[in-house]
Amino acid sequence: MKLDLMKLFDGYVRNYHTLNLTVHHGRHSFTMSEIEYFLRLGSMLGFLPYTEDTCNGTYRAMDMTWWDNFDGDYWHDFILHLERENSLKKDLETLEKLFDERESVPQNVIGIMNVKNATKIEELITEAKNRCKINNALLIFRTNSIENDKGYFDEVHAYLLHKNTVKKTKTAYVSDISGTLYMQFEHPKP
Repeated sequence: MKLDLMKLFDGYVRNYHTLNLTVHHGRHSFTMSEIEYFLRLGSMLGFLPYTEDTCNGTYRAMDMTWWDNFDGDYWHDFILHLERENSLKKDLETLEKLFDERESVPQNVIGIMNVKNATKIEELITEAKNRCKINNALLIFRTNSIENDKGYFDEVHAYLLHKNTVKKTKTAYVSDISGTLYMQFEHPKP
């Protein structure tokens, strides 16, 4: 089942404030809250989500997966694999986890990564296009604009890939209201 991953990104942006993340939260809180958001979304869509899934020990632990069509013994539809990474040093490892050859291949993948800047995003997109053999992959990069002096990421760039081609991109912007972080598609006014 091919998901409309850009529509999922739209919901992630519009609902980000419901995560109640603030400028005071640490990296781990961001990771756990965002994974929990996608867990709840998968459940609401009728899938069975799992964290730290290993496909019955046949693959290394994945941050989150959605499965469908269980016959009592076996899951037949690997709907989504999501990876969420804070460490700037693990960006290539995250791409590897999403796009490696494996026995059970997900129909859709989402990678959410913190990156240093726009140049690093370009490098990672080039690398992703070389590795991606999946028809529906969404890479979300959280980064800082050049003028950012706020102490938190303020831009979020989404790239929808179909194998080695970028099909669509979107950018969202982050601001805080009384310390709570919000995302929107319009650039916030200074």
